[in-house]
Amino acid sequence: MFINFHTKKSTVSPEILILIVSAYIASVSNFTFWRELLTRLDISTVQGIGYVFTSFFIIFFLLSSLFFVFGQRILLKPILVLFVILSATISYFHQELGVLIDKEMVRNIVETVKDRNINEARELLSFPLLLHILALGVAPSIMILLVKIDHGKLFPALMTRSLFALCILMITASTFMMNFKFYTYFYRQNEDLLLYVTPIYPLVAVKKYIKRQIKKSYVFQEMGNDARRVKTNKNRMVGVMVVGETARADHFTYNGYNRQTNPELSRYDNLINFRHVHACGTSTAYSVPCMFSFFDQDNYSPEKALQHSNVLDVLSKTDMRVVWVENNSSCKGVCNRIEEVNLLRHPDKNSEYYNNGQYYDEVMLETFDDVINNTDSDILLVLHTMGSHGPQYHNRYPDSFAVFKPYCRKATPQECSNAEIINAYDNTILYTDYFLSLIINYLKQHVKSYDAFMIYVSDHGESLGEKGVYLHGLPNFVAPEAQTHIPFLMWFSDNFVISNNINLNGLKQLEDRQYTHDNLPHTLLGLLGVQTGLYKRKLDIMYQSQSIGH
Repeated sequence: MFINFHTKKSTVSPEILILIVSAYIASVSNFTFWRELLTRLDISTVQGIGYVFTSFFIIFFLLSSLFFVFGQRILLKPILVLFVILSATISYFHQELGVLIDKEMVRNIVETVKDRNINEARELLSFPLLLHILALGVAPSIMILLVKIDHGKLFPALMTRSLFALCILMITASTFMMNFKFYTYFYRQNEDLLLYVTPIYPLVAVKKYIKRQIKKSYVFQEMGNDARRVKTNKNRMVGVMVVGETARADHFTYNGYNRQTNPELSRYDNLINFRHVHACGTSTAYSVPCMFSFFDQDNYSPEKALQHSNVLDVLSKTDMRVVWVENNSSCKGVCNRIEEVNLLRHPDKNSEYYNNGQYYDEVMLETFDDVINNTDSDILLVLHTMGSHGPQYHNRYPDSFAVFKPYCRKATPQECSNAEIINAYDNTILYTDYFLSLIINYLKQHVKSYDAFMIYVSDHGESLGEKGVYLHGLPNFVAPEAQTHIPFLMWFSDNFVISNNINLNGLKQLEDRQYTHDNLPHTLLGLLGVQTGLYKRKLDIMYQSQSIGH
């Protein structure tokens, strides 16, 4: 007997407990998977019903097999509890935020830990998350811990487990073979459903990430030693490259948004806005190294970027001074070999720009005088901003920029209305507009001292609840336009335009062309007059503009 009711305290066999827990995770913790599946599948047909049963048994078999193999005796309860709580946690992000755990999301988690980014981790913690884990993870775990297991003798127990595993395998194989033709057809059309299988796919993602880390060679390959600058004038040059955070292009007035989120930038001449630019990824850890890498998106990986020189490294080999100013989490390896000013290492908590464990972005302007005035050479300042980073958008701007009301003030955007989320997010774009105007005004005040330019490009976009998806980080092949369509702006001082023969009219005519992060490194090289074998003229937007009549 597997359940003995004749003892003082009821016992359960380990096999029955494994089957119960496996069925629980396969059904309850995979709520989002079943929801997605049922929205795409016609279950009024025999094939549809067969697909549902087959999917259930495959997930059930995978889970129970893991437990049968690794859940031996004293390890059984800890492993079951671990999987139940892990599955409940993952299901929250799937179900409530539409966030999926793939290899790049694993990388983001590792980077957050590595950067000791307590603020970002803290912002994801919330009462709904705690409640979800308590209800779907902790409560079942307590029941598992309280139940008494009769493990029996070792050899008969192993035989029983093998018999159970064989029976489950036969049932799974039978249902799969009966539905083979339709199952394989439907799967090919809906491969992204695998991303929702909890916790199987996240565990596979962890395995892929670890495998990539173990395999990669840490031998750094220096590139661009042939770099040299060819300047056509003697004027000093100061450039500011602003790395935006989580800004989506369709919420910029410049790109046709029906709200005025760019009141300051709209006042400037010599401002170029590229309307159709897409990021190479949907997360900071992936996109920021990609922005400055010489690998195109088809050949790029963060591991490759870490092991090769980027465009900032190459620029620093010339007569330019290159400085990275950090106000986000970290530079993700991009600034490892150049000068860095990290505002987060020793924050001034008495600063007027300090709020809730972080700085508002305009604090970065305090570094300008010191960095720019303490060198006589040309200089490129790279500012890594906090921008519109979620989920607590309301912490990214001072109260004076809370123009769009009512706005979401919660750590869990799904608890706010769509209008409140959009209002909070649009306030961050409004603040970014102001911040960029401060940079331009600063540069304009020093036009007699140097020629100046500013470039602003976001690392990726953001989902604001469309189709139940929030935040960012979805795999590229399923990511919505909101997470990949990004703003890209350029501004030039009048002196810079004249001294460097900038074709503003040509750039204006390129505003509706399609561009990606791939264009940025080569555009920087072209703009700064750097010659190197790494330079690809066809990707240089500045070169493209020269072929258009002035």
